[in-house]
Amino acid sequence: MAERVEIIGVGSEGFRPAITDLSTRELMYEAAAKAYDDAGVDPRKDVGSFITCTEDFWEGWSITDEMVPDQVGGAGRPVCTVPADGIIGLGQALMHIRSGVADVVAVEAHSKVADVLDKQAVENLALDPTYQRVTGANSDVLAGLEMSAFMKSTGTTRDELSRAVSSSKKRAMSNSRASYGADMKPRDVSEAEPLSLPLRRYDKPDFAEAAVVLVLASERWAKKNKKEGVSVDGLAWMSATPWFEGGDVQGASYLSRAWKAVMKQTGLSSTSGFDILEVDDTYSYKLFQHLGALGLNLTDASKLAQDGGRRLNPSGGSLGTGYLIEASGSHRVLECVLQLTGRAGGNQVKAAKRALATSWRGNPTGTGAAVALSVGS
Repeated sequence: MAERVEIIGVGSEGFRPAITDLSTRELMYEAAAKAYDDAGVDPRKDVGSFITCTEDFWEGWSITDEMVPDQVGGAGRPVCTVPADGIIGLGQALMHIRSGVADVVAVEAHSKVADVLDKQAVENLALDPTYQRVTGANSDVLAGLEMSAFMKSTGTTRDELSRAVSSSKKRAMSNSRASYGADMKPRDVSEAEPLSLPLRRYDKPDFAEAAVVLVLASERWAKKNKKEGVSVDGLAWMSATPWFEGGDVQGASYLSRAWKAVMKQTGLSSTSGFDILEVDDTYSYKLFQHLGALGLNLTDASKLAQDGGRRLNPSGGSLGTGYLIEASGSHRVLECVLQLTGRAGGNQVKAAKRALATSWRGNPTGTGAAVALSVGS
C-alpha cells in the first residue's frame, strides 16, 4: 500500500481581478511565505522538492522555471515546472514523496493574467491552426458549440443554467477570496450579452489573479515532526481525445475516468461520502457536465447545481471567485483544506470531514483531474 501523504500547510495571496501592487514573483513569494509559516517548515532545510504549475505563454517568456526558484525558497534546490493545472501538479508532488525523492514538497500555482494584453490571442494558440483557428473560432465559440450540443442531448434548459450561475454568485458573496460575488437573479443571466449563443456573459467567469502554495509531506515525516494535516486519499488525472471535435458532450470522459480512479484509491463508490464538492465550473454548462461525470444522474446534477446549499462549491466556484487559469485547481484544493480545518471563514461548512476537488484545463483540451481529501480518517 502506498504511503499516505498529507497537506500540512497552505498559503495564498491575491484573489483580486487585478493585482497592481505586486509583481508575479512578489505574488508567488507572499503565498509561499504564508504556506511555509502555516506548515511550520523552513524551505531551505525541510522542503526537498519545489513544483510550480504554469505555461510559458501566460508568463510572456520561454523557460519560465528559470524565474521560479528564488521566490519559493528553491534556489540551488530541485525545482521543476509542470505545464498543467494545480491538481496535476499536486499529483507530481505525491509521486515525488512516494518514490522517495523528497519527504516534503511545495506546489505553487498562480494567475497574473491581468498582465496579459490579449488573453484571447494566448488561448487561440491552443487551437488547431488548420481547422479551428483559421475560421476565427476561439475558446468561447467552442464552448458555445459544446453548450448547445450538451443542452440538446441532455435536455438541460437555459433557466437551469441561469439558476446555477445565480446560486454560485450568491455563495461567493460570503467568501473573502471571491472577486465576483453578486446578488444576481437568474433572469439577469438569461438576458445577459451573448458571447456565442447559447453562451452568454455570465455563463463564464471573469479572470482573477492569485497565487496558491500547498506544502505536502509523507505521513511518516509528519508524525515524526508532529505536524497535523489533511490527507490526500486519492488523486488522478486523465485526458480524453486530443481534438475538440471528438469529445463526448454529455459525459466529460476525462473527469469520469479520473473519478473512477479516485474511487478505486479511496474505496468510495459515490460522491455521497463527501461533505464538500468543489467542482470545475469554467462555464455554467460544464458544472452540470462535470457533476454527471461524477456519477450524478441529470435530475440530481441539475438540482444540486441550482441549489447546492453549502455542499457544492461553497467558495462560489470559478463563476464567483474568478478564473485563475493554472491555479484554478489549486484554488479548489485550498478551499477544501480551509473547510476541513475550520478556516474557511464566512462560507465555512460545519463538521466537514471529506472533500473532493476537480479541475479541467479549458478548451480545447480534454484533460481533467480529481483529488479526494479528508481529516480524521
